Order: sequence, then C-alpha cells, then structure tokens
Amino acid sequence: MSRTSTGRIYKRGSVFWIDYGFRGNRHRESSGSTKVSEAKALLRKRLAEMGGGRFVGPSEERLTFEHLAEMIVTDYKVNARRSTKRLATSLDHLRGFFGEDRALGITTDRVRLYIARRQEEEAANASIRKELAALRRAFNLAKQAQRLSAVPYIPGVKVDNTRTGFFETKELDRLVQELPEPLRPVVRFAALTGWRKGEVLGLQWSDVDFEAGEVRLWHSKNDEPRSFPFAALPPLRELLERERQRTRTLERKHGAVVPHVFHRDGNPILSMDAAWRSAAERAGLKGMLFHDLRRTAVRNLERAGVPRSVAMKLTGHKTESVYRRYAIADAKALAEGVEKLAKLHADPPRDEATTVPIRRAQG
Repeated sequence: MSRTSTGRIYKRGSVFWIDYGFRGNRHRESSGSTKVSEAKALLRKRLAEMGGGRFVGPSEERLTFEHLAEMIVTDYKVNARRSTKRLATSLDHLRGFFGEDRALGITTDRVRLYIARRQEEEAANASIRKELAALRRAFNLAKQAQRLSAVPYIPGVKVDNTRTGFFETKELDRLVQELPEPLRPVVRFAALTGWRKGEVLGLQWSDVDFEAGEVRLWHSKNDEPRSFPFAALPPLRELLERERQRTRTLERKHGAVVPHVFHRDGNPILSMDAAWRSAAERAGLKGMLFHDLRRTAVRNLERAGVPRSVAMKLTGHKTESVYRRYAIADAKALAEGVEKLAKLHADPPRDEATTVPIRRAQG
C-alpha cells in the first residue's frame, strides 16, 4: 500500500486500485493494471483534475452515447411525450455518428462535424435542429442525474421558418379532383379549419356534436382542447353531414360501427402521403404540402377580417408568430394595399384649415 496526502494506492488481488476524496465523497477506482506506476499515474491525473476544478470520475468516463440515449427515451416515457416517433428517428441519425463515442468524446467540434455530415446528406436544417435538441436534452439529463459534471456547447443551425405555400380556390379544386374519393373530404376539412393532418385523421364521430353544431378536438399538439362551430360555416356543415350519411350507409351494410369521421371503407386512414404526392403532381401542384392547407386556412381567416385571437383559437396556434412565419401578406393583399395607396396619391386629403399670417399693426 502507498499513501499520498490526499489518496492511497492498494491492491485487490494482483490489480492496483486508488482511493481518494473529493468534496466529502470517497472514490475507489481500479487502475486496471498490475503495475503500481500506472496506478500512481491515474491517481496523479485525478488529483490534477480536482485541483483544476474539472474532476472527471470513473463513472463519467464510462458514460457513453447509448447511456445518454437511454436517459432521454426514459424521460419521454415518464412524461408521456407524444413525439417519441420523432425522437427515435433523431436518435437513429445521432447513433450513426456518435454510437461508439463516450459522452466525454462528444465535443463541440464533433457536433459541428455531425452537422456538416447531415448537411452533406441533404438533411433539412429543421430536422438537424431536432436531432441537436435531442442530444442537448440527453446531456442535460445526464448532468441532472450527476453523471456528468458539465454539458458541452451544442451549436445550432439556422432554420428559415417563413413558409409561403397557399392554395387558391381553383388549385384546391384541381387537387381534390385528383385524390381518391375517401381523401377528398379530409382535404376539404383541413382547408376550412386549418387543423393538422393528424388531428383531422384522428377525428371520431364522438367528437362531432350535430346538435350544438361543433366539432371538438380533445387532444392537440399543444395539449389544449379546441372546438370549431361548423353550424356557422355551411360548406363545413354540409361536408360533415355527407360524411355522416356515408358512414351510416356503410354501417348498415356491414353491421359494424365505424367510429372515425374520415375512413377508407370503414378502416382508419393511417397514411395518405403517397396519394397526396401523386395527386399534387397530376394537378400541376408538385411540391405542395398538406400543411399548406393549414396556411391557407389562416390566410383566409385573415382575409375575412376574423380577429387574430379568434383565428388562433380556431386553428390551434398559440402565438401570432404564425402570421410572420406563414408570410400571410400574400400577393393579392399586397396589390390591394398598393391600390389604396394609389387612391391616396390621386386624391390627396385637403387641410381642414388654412393658416393666414397676421400682420402686425403699425403705429
């Protein structure tokens, strides 16, 4: 056994171990060697770390990327987060680059290399940002659990949130005609309400109150219930009435209850991405997204003069930033604004009063 002023070296079998104290806690660590010189070197390393204020203990050195991934997956389960599918995708990409790394090896420089790799793979910056957010969250969880003493700086990537996809009435009509019959009311409903695809496809008849004239969403992306009074909007009321009649006919035919508002022959619509892309291309609208229906609904509410606070409640937006991100000032609105400016220049307002200088009396 060998002692220093702050630690000691001892043997377990043929392997040398070190024992030292840090901030009131005792640490015992194997050198993994039968040579006392290597145990002394490890002890000197630990003492230097403590002296420099950057102590890296054995548990921190053993922490790997997989440990970080396990922590964030558990965090999502405990907090019942609904974006677990997105998290799994992010972790798959991160694992492909950091999978063999220890946590201490995931430095800022390594993260920048990861960003460059993902951009070379033509990944969208929005996707990369989600992956970096997952990595940052995992590191913070490790620090909270006192398994890491410090979190590396995780750089970000710039994401342009300005979106400009909108459907004009004729474009929407063309697209709907190219879609399979069961998907047509889905698209019409989304264009009228501005609700997200998952929200629309998940609607059930228990969410539709024909007596009150409301369709209600109990679980949304922002965890706030929402309602849309369709009785005041004839196109939406007629759409839901047609779908209810179609569903009842199907239920009588098959003798089974169909709970979903929108369905394929009674079965829930799980995906419509392929059908959407094909229809958009045939309609001459290649590249348009389902989410453009949401943008269209927001713009139409703005055009109709609906107060923004009301529009946000209807569509499920929490802040007015949607109006900046969606570039709501479309070409038609800009043209109307310039027309008003032209009228002002053509007929400038006259001053209501004319100032007449007063002559000073002579005398």
